[in-house]
Amino acid sequence: MTLHLTLPKTTTDNEPLDRDSNVEICRSEGTSECAPVIKVPISKINNLQDTLPQNLASGASVEVHYQVRITNAGGRAAGWSKPVTVAGGDAPDQIQGLQASLGGTGLLLRWIPSAMPFDEVRIERIEPDKAQPKKTSIERKRSQQQQQTVLAVPATGGDPGGAVDGTAEAGQRYVYRLERRRRLQLGKDEIWVGGEVTELDTGILRDTTPPAVPQSLEVLSSESGISLSWQPGTETDLAGYVVYRVDDSGELRLTAMPVTAPQFTDTTAIKGKQYRYRVAAVDRAGNESGKSEPVTEEMR
Repeated sequence: MTLHLTLPKTTTDNEPLDRDSNVEICRSEGTSECAPVIKVPISKINNLQDTLPQNLASGASVEVHYQVRITNAGGRAAGWSKPVTVAGGDAPDQIQGLQASLGGTGLLLRWIPSAMPFDEVRIERIEPDKAQPKKTSIERKRSQQQQQTVLAVPATGGDPGGAVDGTAEAGQRYVYRLERRRRLQLGKDEIWVGGEVTELDTGILRDTTPPAVPQSLEVLSSESGISLSWQPGTETDLAGYVVYRVDDSGELRLTAMPVTAPQFTDTTAIKGKQYRYRVAAVDRAGNESGKSEPVTEEMR
């Protein structure tokens, strides 16, 4: 258990703290008496560690209370502080196998699901490369906070094994920090217990995921040409569609640029000739999907 504390600047007599003073910390379980576990000089209070006994470090969750006091060189102290309550017991598993890929709905994060029960996956996203104008120290602190995005993915029904960050953009670099967390109700207090954090640096994101293949292609011949229509795609980065025609001379791309609507009319079809049509979807990064199932029609 890592403990953090802030020292007062003066004693209860409004005198500066004696450099020879010590910090004492005691620990109790439930309603048991608080037993001393740490005693260090006030100059060594950074990164205080308390190694929990086996009955508190593993197994079912249990309330653990800490109190602190400062004693001077003569052993005098103002008394123990109010207790701080934390949770002992097993922490959730660390996330393993974390991977990221950018697609049409955002950045997909995947990891190996855990069978251990927990309540949510906390996802913190940092944008380390975003340039910031020169600011005061307070403004810089606010700016850094604004570059952090925190998501909470519920684990209702088990570990989801993945999540989508719908605001991630191609060409940007992100650092993700993920941890599984368990919610504990200790008396009137709600405490979150987190496992070890797993970190992933995406590097500069490149969208290499193509859209879904267009579905339900239909064709209809008329005097003006052969009209095609299909079910529209749902990707947020969809740029349009490419139409292909196949006849005895081979395959021809009919659309030099993607068409944005899920329909197209081939006005170059020759009467009495039979054609086979297929459609592919294209996203803004230039990724092209596979081609749809072919549909054949004769120009009448």
